[in-house]
Amino acid sequence: MLYLMLVFGHLLATSMALGAIVATDLRMLSKLAQDRVRIPPPNEFVARLVTIALVLLYLTGAGILWTKSGDRDWLNPKLQGKLLLVLLLTFNAVVLHRWTFPRLARGRSVGRWHVADWVVVVMPVALSNCLWMFCAFLGIARPWNESMPVRDVLVIAATLYAIALVGVGCVLAAAARPSPNGEGAVVKRLTRLLASVGRLGQNAGTVVATKRQRARSKPRPMPEIGPPPKVSRRRPIAAASRPALETSAAMPLA
Repeated sequence: MLYLMLVFGHLLATSMALGAIVATDLRMLSKLAQDRVRIPPPNEFVARLVTIALVLLYLTGAGILWTKSGDRDWLNPKLQGKLLLVLLLTFNAVVLHRWTFPRLARGRSVGRWHVADWVVVVMPVALSNCLWMFCAFLGIARPWNESMPVRDVLVIAATLYAIALVGVGCVLAAAARPSPNGEGAVVKRLTRLLASVGRLGQNAGTVVATKRQRARSKPRPMPEIGPPPKVSRRRPIAAASRPALETSAAMPLA
């Protein structure tokens, strides 16, 4: 019973961390349709959620290893490789919180990044996404317990990291490149497509149209009204007095 509860807690902590990471990635993709893309750091709630999940993973993982310590082959090569990757993941989390997120908090657009910005942001972000996903996969890859050596596990992790590094770099490079109507039309469509994925299928053009509609629906300022026209003070002759004058003129004198 204790082993099942530890495995469930381990799975729950993994799901919490993966959900927060995927939500952060989708938010980053949703920013790509803007003119000047700025990648914001994760908010405080997401950062705390991932930190709590990592602590729970350490606690439940240590409990699982303690319950399995009586077995002869409990520390198999696949598990050794996973422990090495978890240590690397923890070190990378320190790098993210100490250098990457403060650099993103400056609010500089991707098109104005320096070489140091690309190195400090792209490499840890790609490594974080790669290691979280691959370590979660190793947790359920039980057929690899006896057949997969440590070297192969690390080689697969390095290959996945290279793929993630290229993917994150290409996405941010597309966000940093200006998109004119002619030459960069393909890049512009690509960034809009990725932004639509980040908004969970919502079309980027629909969002722009909604913003324009909101701007049109705002009340327009009233035009300035000048001083009222001057009214003449002449009193017009009453219409009833005119026939009276005509009648008196037509009457003969006595």
